[in-house]
Amino acid sequence: MSAIRGPAFVGRTSEREAIDGLLARVRGGESEVLVIHGEAGIGKTALLRYAARQASGFRLAELTGVEAEMELPFAGIHQLRIDARPARRAPGPAARRS
Repeated sequence: MSAIRGPAFVGRTSEREAIDGLLARVRGGESEVLVIHGEAGIGKTALLRYAARQASGFRLAELTGVEAEMELPFAGIHQLRIDARPARRAPGPAARRS
């Protein structure tokens, strides 16, 4: 799959190249993690949107940070666990009769 270049994203070439490289390695079968952090207003959301656009064919999970949990390590992980759970099927006819 080829990468999609968004015409509205200007600058941040090294960051975009890092994201593109990460996604290429994942497409090749490697495991990777993307962490984007920094002060408010530096473009984290724009980089995340870029990564999501480039990640065609991937399953994406969106998490929202809560300021009250800022000091708790891995506070958002519970959201990932909930999102990743497979849907449970209703019991079949034999199970309902018992």
